[in-house]
Amino acid sequence: MKSSKPSSLYDALMYLQCEFVAERNRVNPGNITWQQFDILTILRTGASTPSQIGQRLGMSRSKISKNLSTLRDLGYIKQTPDTHDRRELETSLTPDGRDMLGIIDQQHKTLEEDARQVWAEDEQEEFTALANRLIAKLRQERADR
Repeated sequence: MKSSKPSSLYDALMYLQCEFVAERNRVNPGNITWQQFDILTILRTGASTPSQIGQRLGMSRSKISKNLSTLRDLGYIKQTPDTHDRRELETSLTPDGRDMLGIIDQQHKTLEEDARQVWAEDEQEEFTALANRLIAKLRQERADR
């Protein structure tokens, strides 16, 4: 990876993504896949059906099913019939799943600490606002597909 300062928005986004991937690999105590981590992160906010998870992540039903099966086998999630549609499974985190995410969260704190060292408080607020706008746009584009 290029060590000099990124020269454009494209470069900055691509190199930032590379750094986030490297950090994600570093803080993965359960050796789960990125897709599995993303699923657990979604479930942190509450139970979801596989179709809701797939729509949120832009993943096919078969990929979601395979990942959920693995996460269930690892003991990180549980699935029960949905109360509104018995054909769907309500998927939620188990205590082990919450514990594993807690371990990852503690290790992610170093990323936050690094950002606080690099940016002044007003820059942190600006970055947060700008990143949240981009996140919302990307999520909406996936939902519209």
